[in-house]
Amino acid sequence: MIFLNKVSVIAIAAMAVTQAPAWAQDAIDAAERDAAVTALAQVIEDEFFDAERAANIASGMRAAEDDGAFDEATTAQDLAEALTAHLHEQDRHFSVRYIGPEAAAAQLAREASEDRAARDAAYAEQMAQMARRNFAFDAVEILPGNIGYIELRGFAPIDPAEPTARAALEFVAHTDAVIFDLRENRGGDPTMVQYLTSHFLEPGGETLINTFVSRDYDYPNQMWSLPSHPAGHRPDVPVYVLTSGNTASAGEAFSYHLQAMERGTLVGETTYGAGNPGGVQIVPEGYGVFVSTGSARNPITGTNWEGTGVTPDIEIDADQALDRALMEAYGALERLTEDEGRLRELGWMREALEVAQNPVVLSADELAVYAGDFGPRDIRVETGGLIYQREGRDPVPLIALGEHRFKFANEDDYRLVFQLDRRGRVEALEVRLLDGRTELNPVVR
Repeated sequence: MIFLNKVSVIAIAAMAVTQAPAWAQDAIDAAERDAAVTALAQVIEDEFFDAERAANIASGMRAAEDDGAFDEATTAQDLAEALTAHLHEQDRHFSVRYIGPEAAAAQLAREASEDRAARDAAYAEQMAQMARRNFAFDAVEILPGNIGYIELRGFAPIDPAEPTARAALEFVAHTDAVIFDLRENRGGDPTMVQYLTSHFLEPGGETLINTFVSRDYDYPNQMWSLPSHPAGHRPDVPVYVLTSGNTASAGEAFSYHLQAMERGTLVGETTYGAGNPGGVQIVPEGYGVFVSTGSARNPITGTNWEGTGVTPDIEIDADQALDRALMEAYGALERLTEDEGRLRELGWMREALEVAQNPVVLSADELAVYAGDFGPRDIRVETGGLIYQREGRDPVPLIALGEHRFKFANEDDYRLVFQLDRRGRVEALEVRLLDGRTELNPVVR
């Protein structure tokens, strides 16, 4: 069982990314501000998952209004932003947005309507919009070294998104490790969290992933792994998750649960810190507020990431997280294989990333040592770097690896190793291929 309703999960995403309309800057007076604060405080008191905290939060809002904390909010947009900042101290999911009285009235009318066909049509349109965005699966590819990569910017409800999610998992089914890029993932539906997490667990449905606390039912409401998975199960493949300060809500849930189960390695920055899911509540005054109607409880840690975020296993700037995760994956796979060819491939991939992060810098004099004619291959120094050119082909820059070794700037299937005599002069160029073959080219003097 999962308690979140379908529309609530999507509504917060829309609130988070939609620009406020121009009329949100219209001036509001003290009476309008007081009415809005009073209405929003009541909604929070009625709907927030923890009744005692709900009363305290609502009371705090009313007291802040009485004390003039929001007096500088002279427009509807100003008030929405001020209330969001005030409420964030209590729950990171709180978000207030002004939508206008007309839109609010229409939304409330729809919610009160018994016209199920109209509600279903509205939900179908929301799902159609998500489908046009490929249900937030932005990229799926195979990275060098046979590493699967899935960039996911949200968690869509699994019912409409299952074929897309399955296709993504099946595309990387034969990779040796999988990286999930959640650095721009703002959250979504827990059914997708359950679906993706289950793929990397043992079959049978015997793993408790998460539990939820809510005022709507007796605790606990539990999320278990799927007994069987349409894309199969991969309980042993290494999994890496990239995170940033923008990773929020369900994006944090997926990260946190994998980390708690020691099933995934998190790489990047501490996440946003929104651990209490819920939905958008509308008030007639024209405001919508996202209220947490539930709270996640990981069965291993007994808590969640609300307010603190999820701390990665490997802390690094988000823009460097992918390269670092690849290096970790290559290193882990090296430890798991005894095949010489595979070890060579993984070692070369890891070395290329290491050098990209910490370049080997050679002076012009040091580079000049390697220049020469090696039969069909010419090595020369140009614009502060070493250039390789084979007869009849375009020149290619070389990247220094240290110990007289170089690689091509645009590929990793070769290594060039210069052999020096006792006086430090180059006497041959050895070309090493990824498949283990070598070719020796003496210098032509």
